[in-house]
Amino acid sequence: MGYAGHDERRERILSAAAGLIAEFGMERLSVRAVAEAAGIGMGTLRHYFPNQKALHEALILKLVDDETQDFQIRDSMVPAGTRLEQCLLQFVPTSDEAAHLMDIWFGMYRVGLDPAGAPFAREFLEISTRRSRDRIWGWLEILSSEGHVEPSSVRMRGLELSALIAGVCLELVTPGSDMTIDEARGIVSHTARSIPRGSDA
Repeated sequence: MGYAGHDERRERILSAAAGLIAEFGMERLSVRAVAEAAGIGMGTLRHYFPNQKALHEALILKLVDDETQDFQIRDSMVPAGTRLEQCLLQFVPTSDEAAHLMDIWFGMYRVGLDPAGAPFAREFLEISTRRSRDRIWGWLEILSSEGHVEPSSVRMRGLELSALIAGVCLELVTPGSDMTIDEARGIVSHTARSIPRGSDA
């Protein structure tokens, strides 16, 4: 009961913080504002998140994890390449989502890399990028445990896929680029399917 209540309150705090970001952006996120939005005192919030950095990190991880699914990656009845492709394509927008998601993606990089930008923006970019890369490594490790990916190549394959996804997304927002959404998704699909070894890849 105690642990369930603890987890529930922690989740409520993170949901309140996520709501503030959605409504006001990263710049307005403060410990005091989160406590107010969650309907708790500052002391209670500090019990779960001793400082602003701890709150920020937990929030960023939650936002990435809420938006990233494992799909069928653990279903060995599905070809390994298909499973990896499903997981990776969620990082590349569909035609319906393109404009909105690409604006968010590019905005995150623009603000996060601005030397004069808010520290939280840089932190958000760093932690979310690392978490996304960790998810890719995790998927590759699952396939590696089944013999589809050489264990010694998991790290390099993960970096390759992470760089490829960032590259096609950057190409999509570059003025004058000829790349279409379908072509970007096709490049990621082709690469994902080419990584697993074996006849069922």
